[in-house]
Amino acid sequence: MTLYKQTALLLSLFLLTILTTVLVLNFQSVNRGVEERLYEDAKNTATSLSLSLGGANGDLSMMSTMINANFDSGNYRKITLVDVENNPLYERVIESDIVVVPRWFTKLVSLRAPVAFANVSAGWSQVGILHIQSDSTYAYKQLYSILMDLLISFAIIAALSLTVLNLLLHAILRPLKEVQKQATAITKNEFIIQENIPYTKELSDVVLGMNNMVSKVKAMFDKGNEELKAHKELEYTDENTQLRNRKYLIDRLPAYLKVDASYESGVNMIVAFNGINEANERIGHQQVDKLFVAIAEIFRKSTRDINESIVARINGTEFSIFLPGYTGSDAIGLAKSIQKSCFNAIDSAGLNQHETFVCIGIYEYNHKNSISELFSRSDNALAQAKFNHEHIHLEKTDTAVEVMGKVAWKLLINKAIEKSRFSFVSWAVVDIKNMKTVHHVLSINLILDKNSSYSYAQFMAPAIQSGLSCDIYKKIVTMLFNDSVSLLGASTYSLRLPQEYLQKQETYHDISELLRANASMLAFKLIIELPDRLVRQDSKNIREYIELFRRYSIDIGIFEFIGESEDYQYLKELRPSYIKAQSSYFLTQSDQSISALRLITDSIGISLIAVGVSDMETLEMLREKGISIVQGKVTETLELD
Repeated sequence: MTLYKQTALLLSLFLLTILTTVLVLNFQSVNRGVEERLYEDAKNTATSLSLSLGGANGDLSMMSTMINANFDSGNYRKITLVDVENNPLYERVIESDIVVVPRWFTKLVSLRAPVAFANVSAGWSQVGILHIQSDSTYAYKQLYSILMDLLISFAIIAALSLTVLNLLLHAILRPLKEVQKQATAITKNEFIIQENIPYTKELSDVVLGMNNMVSKVKAMFDKGNEELKAHKELEYTDENTQLRNRKYLIDRLPAYLKVDASYESGVNMIVAFNGINEANERIGHQQVDKLFVAIAEIFRKSTRDINESIVARINGTEFSIFLPGYTGSDAIGLAKSIQKSCFNAIDSAGLNQHETFVCIGIYEYNHKNSISELFSRSDNALAQAKFNHEHIHLEKTDTAVEVMGKVAWKLLINKAIEKSRFSFVSWAVVDIKNMKTVHHVLSINLILDKNSSYSYAQFMAPAIQSGLSCDIYKKIVTMLFNDSVSLLGASTYSLRLPQEYLQKQETYHDISELLRANASMLAFKLIIELPDRLVRQDSKNIREYIELFRRYSIDIGIFEFIGESEDYQYLKELRPSYIKAQSSYFLTQSDQSISALRLITDSIGISLIAVGVSDMETLEMLREKGISIVQGKVTETLELD
């Protein structure tokens, strides 16, 4: 119950108690007054009638006539005349049931009509004693009318009082409601400052305290945001050419060298400049730096229209042009164009092309390559290019013998989609500080029969090649919501949704319908993981997804985070439960960058999770970096509480 309701209830009960007490006391006072009036009326009548009866000189017929006249003209219940020995001489009684008021009133209100006495004398001799009792019918009617008037009056007073009380409480507690909004906003990682400070000292102190706390949290986030942006600019950007650097390339490569990458293959082109020492001696360091700036612009223009291309300076004389989805034959044509433009820039700088020239090594990779293998093979291609007449050399990755051809894979996957031949598997994400499972990550297997199946890593690559990956995700999302009871092994599960699936036009409608029909019956807490590069776009599409998930109390996680954004305000607006990044990303960050990132995430309640942690050595290095939540093979060896 809210404070307003508690206060209003207590004050209303207090007010109604007072009003009821006053009403009862007033009615009791009126009741006593009516009883006294009944007695006074009876007493006055008894006195006057006894004097009249005394003039009858004991004539009973005359006295009965006088009694009848008074009885008929007044409101009396009984008039009795008895002799000195208390023997009845004459009596008039009215047997009247009180019907002018409700029965409940006569049962509830006890109205006693006292009996008045008067001696009847004829001269000096006493004739008898006169007993008179007033009729209470009229008194009951009068009391009932008074009670109704009192009830109406007090009802009006109570209604007005409660209305005024309600308005006063709203006015007094309005600042407290604003404080409540502030507190609720903080739980959602939103920062609200109250401009209107209440006059009530206690509330004023609370509001000022909340404003101070919110300001500090906001300042903490803003400070971390600015520091992280500054460090990213330094750590990911080459100072001279403003191209990306080797560290940026290494942090980005895991997104392309994985089984469910957007492109199964591509090209890494290493462009090396020979004779730079001679160039420094001939034209000086400053002019050589200007030459590299011009070369960097050539690279930008040459790759501007190539989707997701990365141009990075990996050392003083070598550049990497990473081209996902590009083929070797296309890369040779691009290399020749770049080489020609570089030679023109070298000539313009006043250098000899025989002393200063460009070599280009091209390596056509596939998603199965490791980062070290990609760089090793690229360096080998560059070494071959230096001995090549054209100074361009293409090297292709070794193609593994496929167990099945593309057509066979396509048929198998289509059948699995049609027959729902997928099963969910999961593994734990562990907090190594508390040695407890944070949540379970969901993946899928493709089932062949009762005894055999293909893992996600085995079938997803051919599925992407066949254009069936989005159909697979549509199927497994449907299976997840329609059969959530089968996953009751844990209380919280996360499911990663790729960018290609989320960007399909019909996906939002499909997920929306599934949630509308099944979200209330979901047997566990669900976290949907979204790719960082998608949420950073802040598109209308992604905002609709986020609003949809929040509507059904589904949390958001971010995966493939490398801190590439120019501004991290999107984290505050998205409010994810956690950020997942490769363990290599955390380990290669400077202490300043990690500190700035922690400042941002701690201020808005976001956890940092390292994925791909395979051994205890990596685990210990992450622990030293302050990363305590991990995902990977190492979790299978940990003893959890």
